[in-house]
Amino acid sequence: MPHRSPRSRRLAIIGTVLAIGLLVAFVSFPLLSGLVAPLVPTRVEEAVGAEMIKDTGNNGSFCTDPEGMEALRTLVSRLAAHAPAKHEFKVYVSDQDIVNAFAAPGAHVVLFQPIITKADGPNEVAGVLAHEMGHVIELHPTEGLVEAVGYGIFGMLTPGSEENKKVAKSLLTNHYSRGDELDADRVGVELLNADGIDSRGLFSFFDRLKASGDDIPGAAEFMSTHPSGETRRANLEDVAHEGKPALSDEEWAALKGICQQTGSAEPVVVSGGEP
Repeated sequence: MPHRSPRSRRLAIIGTVLAIGLLVAFVSFPLLSGLVAPLVPTRVEEAVGAEMIKDTGNNGSFCTDPEGMEALRTLVSRLAAHAPAKHEFKVYVSDQDIVNAFAAPGAHVVLFQPIITKADGPNEVAGVLAHEMGHVIELHPTEGLVEAVGYGIFGMLTPGSEENKKVAKSLLTNHYSRGDELDADRVGVELLNADGIDSRGLFSFFDRLKASGDDIPGAAEFMSTHPSGETRRANLEDVAHEGKPALSDEEWAALKGICQQTGSAEPVVVSGGEP
């Protein structure tokens, strides 16, 4: 039987170690997404987020009534004032008649029309919006992007590329973990409390969705991917409390009419206010 030279044995050992290392890295990469997410280039986040907005627009229009947009700006500004300055929130309202809202890489946030029309007042809309902004602040959309693409994410710098389009479509069907959802709740409540807005609206909105059953399109699916109102209360009952209305009666009326005019994607853009 031929004997291996010491050099051959060393190369074999090195090769084995590298192979094991690559396997461990591949398997554990999703677990490292929280560490990698802050390193993702802003251009990559923005490119993928823009594709997600484009895909959303392919299935409907965006709501652009001027008075409604101004009311939305007021609401976003009140919450963003207590968010880190590094985030530039871009908030849209889609006219699609399904209960949904999502945050995308690049600090894009989309509320679908029923989030507003089915809400029992502005505090419930503020609760959903603050929750989605919480996802942005916690970098959950970017972590999802990292998990979907892996180390190849650092090469995704071309807006409109086929890779970006493919990833955007996959992210639109992804769901956050229950832990991520509860973290977004916590941050959302902190934003609401910091501005003195009643922070119980998120609970009441989900309670009514649960009670509605199939009467509201998309409600059951939306509920299935989020913690229940009871879980949310148990997680945040010590910090969510009464407060002022998120909008005046006039502003709330304007926001409810935001879909009287529709068009292409036109976000309210507001930067975070805290250093």
